[in-house]
Amino acid sequence: MITTIDENELLSTLEQNIDSADTYANSEVGDQRDKGHRYYYGEPMGNEIRGRSQHVSMDVFDAVEGVKALLLETFSADKNICRFEAQTPEDVMGARMATAWVNYNFYRQNDGQRILSSVIHDALVAKTGIVKRYWKNDYRYETMEFEGISEAEFNVMMSDPSMTPVEIAEEMIAVVDPQTGVEYSEMSISGVAHKRINTSKVCVETVEPEDFLISPRAKDIESSDFCSHRMARTRGELLSEGFDQSIVDRLDEEDMLKEDGSLGRDSIDSFRKDSTGINDSRDREYVTLYESYIKKHDAEMNECVYYKVIHSRRVMLDVEMVSEMPFRSFCPFPLPHRFYGMSLADVLCDLQKTQSSLKRGVVDHLFLTTTSRWVANLSLVKNPRDLLDNRVGAVIDVNSPNPENVVRPLPTPQLNGNVYTAIENFEQEKEARSGSSRMSKGMDSTAISKQNSSDLINTFMNASNRRIMIMARNLAENFLKPLMHDLYRLAVEYENEEKLLQLDGQFMPVNPAFLGDRTEMTVAVALTPDEQAKEAQMLLSLDTQFTSNPQDPTLGGLYGQQQRHAMLSRAFELLNIKDGAAYLADPNSPEFQQMQQQQQQQQQEEAQRQEQMQMEQIEFQAEMLQRQVSVQEGQLELDILKEQNRSVIERDKQEHQEETEDSRLLMDAEKMKHQMAMDEAELLLEKTQNRNVSIG
Repeated sequence: MITTIDENELLSTLEQNIDSADTYANSEVGDQRDKGHRYYYGEPMGNEIRGRSQHVSMDVFDAVEGVKALLLETFSADKNICRFEAQTPEDVMGARMATAWVNYNFYRQNDGQRILSSVIHDALVAKTGIVKRYWKNDYRYETMEFEGISEAEFNVMMSDPSMTPVEIAEEMIAVVDPQTGVEYSEMSISGVAHKRINTSKVCVETVEPEDFLISPRAKDIESSDFCSHRMARTRGELLSEGFDQSIVDRLDEEDMLKEDGSLGRDSIDSFRKDSTGINDSRDREYVTLYESYIKKHDAEMNECVYYKVIHSRRVMLDVEMVSEMPFRSFCPFPLPHRFYGMSLADVLCDLQKTQSSLKRGVVDHLFLTTTSRWVANLSLVKNPRDLLDNRVGAVIDVNSPNPENVVRPLPTPQLNGNVYTAIENFEQEKEARSGSSRMSKGMDSTAISKQNSSDLINTFMNASNRRIMIMARNLAENFLKPLMHDLYRLAVEYENEEKLLQLDGQFMPVNPAFLGDRTEMTVAVALTPDEQAKEAQMLLSLDTQFTSNPQDPTLGGLYGQQQRHAMLSRAFELLNIKDGAAYLADPNSPEFQQMQQQQQQQQQEEAQRQEQMQMEQIEFQAEMLQRQVSVQEGQLELDILKEQNRSVIERDKQEHQEETEDSRLLMDAEKMKHQMAMDEAELLLEKTQNRNVSIG
């Protein structure tokens, strides 16, 4: 509590500012909010006619849910929407750890999906979505029972400052030393203790726009000189937070809290703030509190500072000096120099009213066509009630030979065909105002035809979502980005425990207190699911093109491991593939570097083995060549020997032939001599014997 401030003067100033802000927020702005909620719920519009169609066109509901679905899908929790940029080459890992922490805190510790859904819904229906971020000191207790532990073990357990003994029972027991066998007495302790577990964290909670009050002069929260969060708390909650009993007893609940600005929101659930059965005990009674932030001049510091004040209309609970206000807001259609812009419901309420009137006319005409009114001479109708009870196939009994002269249907005017044209024109105007196309909700039969290619349909759908993408960028730059900065700054200031976060498929301890101050952050926005898939396919196609010919001289080493990892990681992220690190190794990680070194070592060893094998192959080939030369030389010598032998054989053969021929000639000569001798002998005998004689 800052005691230098006059309590009564500060309460008076705060009450004046609250009255001014409350009047501003619940006059025209409050009426527009109530109207937006009623039109979103499809509540009756007040111009209904008894006995006629009560149909209400749900244009506001359709547009709000269509835009909300696309925005929530764009800011999915499966990907890191916000990223801190590295400030130095050595800060890459620190930036990634800071990114992992803020996304973990927002989406997991604070259920970011639900917060985004509530903020977007409030902004689209009630002009603004408000969140409050703060550091919350919180603890939970676990009961631990122990039995029969020694005094030393008990002292070790109680040395933990988070342990608090509740029930302790001491008992002396006999113990035998297993080594010496000597019996001695020892104290045995049993009991119950409480272990305090620190669950403090950076909290983000949504604030109902009707309970957020801001100065009428404010252009934005950052430059406002006053804003306040009105809330309902129980007396027991205030007592548990340490507020004095006498101060809490002086608090009460404001009846106006049940009415101001929340009639439209509670129109579908009017019992929600009914106090029947809730205040069943004193500590469960609700009281109205304000958490106000006001800018005042401090004489000692000679500058304007912010004071945070917890108070009611008449009682002050706490006041302290703070550096800023803990609120962040989002408006889908911001107006320059105004805090309150326009909601999506503001630009569609008149269309819903007109569409409802047109569609009611169509329904009424259809009803009148099928259940005609009658023109009748009641004096000739036996039972006139038959005309009122217009049942199918009913008989009307008349006293006349010509019934058509007694009872005939009243002609119903033909429905003008321009009614459907007008309905279609208003549907197109609704799409133009909201930016949510009917094609984004699903194709109709006219969109799918032979003339419309898939690329043409996707082009139409992406063009129809352009205004929604402007909302998405506004949500990212003016709400998410500063909110993530706030979460990180609070963590650096207050967080002192490590969290195990998953980075690249591995769990790493992260403590924001050691990551330092950061200012550079980017937000991934303006990508519809179809655009994400299209961009992912484009990246995969480029990767295929770059890797199809790794020897392409035009690349010149531009597409390496790091570039390919970045491209494939981005494609995985766009396709919402979880745990991309399980499929892709980061080239900058120590594990990948070690693996690369092992691969290089293996490649070097393989190269050495290949070189050795090549040397052995060369030596083997040289040896084989030498053997071939030796074989050829041996073959040549053999050929020479064979040729020499052949020459000798030929010569010997020739000599043998010559010797044979000489022998034959000698034999012929001898035979001739012998024959001549025989002839001479025969002639001699013939001469001596005077007869023919043949010798032999």
